[in-house]
Amino acid sequence: MKKLMYFLFSILLLGACQKNDIMLFDRDEAGIYFQYGGQTRLYINSEAYYDTLSYSFSTASDTVTEVILETRVRTMGKVKDYPRPVALSVDAEQTTAIEGVHYELNLDTVVIPAGESETMVGVKFLRAADLMGKRVQLVLKLEENEYFKIYFTEQNNTNVYYGAETKIMADRFRFTVSEIYTEPGYWSFALDAFGEWSIAKFRFVNTVCEIPVEDWNRGGYDDSKVQAGRFPIYALMVQNELQERADAGNPVLDDDGSFMQLGPNYQVDYSGNME
Repeated sequence: MKKLMYFLFSILLLGACQKNDIMLFDRDEAGIYFQYGGQTRLYINSEAYYDTLSYSFSTASDTVTEVILETRVRTMGKVKDYPRPVALSVDAEQTTAIEGVHYELNLDTVVIPAGESETMVGVKFLRAADLMGKRVQLVLKLEENEYFKIYFTEQNNTNVYYGAETKIMADRFRFTVSEIYTEPGYWSFALDAFGEWSIAKFRFVNTVCEIPVEDWNRGGYDDSKVQAGRFPIYALMVQNELQERADAGNPVLDDDGSFMQLGPNYQVDYSGNME
């Protein structure tokens, strides 16, 4: 009995010691950090965090000329009943995107609202002509000011203590933007209709037929507009559009500067455009 009581006492004492070792954030100053991400589908109450957000204009229709990407800024410490400006800067050493060409940003508008402990930071990215085939990045950096201190520059990429943790940035956040195209695997089923793949043809077909780019990754699925059985209809639609433009003296050119052509049964007559 004495041994049992001693064992239970030891456990309680150990628990008390461990509880005292836990350091709580109890300061008058507030901390600030980036934390983009959220709940995962793997486990209940598990979250995953990222220090990079990527976007490609190749996934958007030709009518899309800009996109707003957002990340989250969170605070440590007590919530205040007044708005608190956040100090942000562009990390010039790590940034390759050009302001006014690739993005637009007003850093003076980032504020933690009264009664809140977080806010979103939005950046408008532009579909610049020089993005074709390349990738640029914008890195934002948190700065200390009269409202916030930076207490750590790294954090774990998950809130689950038993997960495979990886360190990510906490005081910086990276946006990467591109317009890089790759031939979708399902295009092989469209060769008879559209002919060989090219970036210009791919974009033109999607525009004329109103096919979302992402549907090519789900070709054959019931909820996708990309179906092998529809390709003859799509080819006729594209052929008619190409022919109308050619007859109007405004022929559509392919990537190599030649007149855009389709599959063998859907050829466009460019004889009126020959010099």
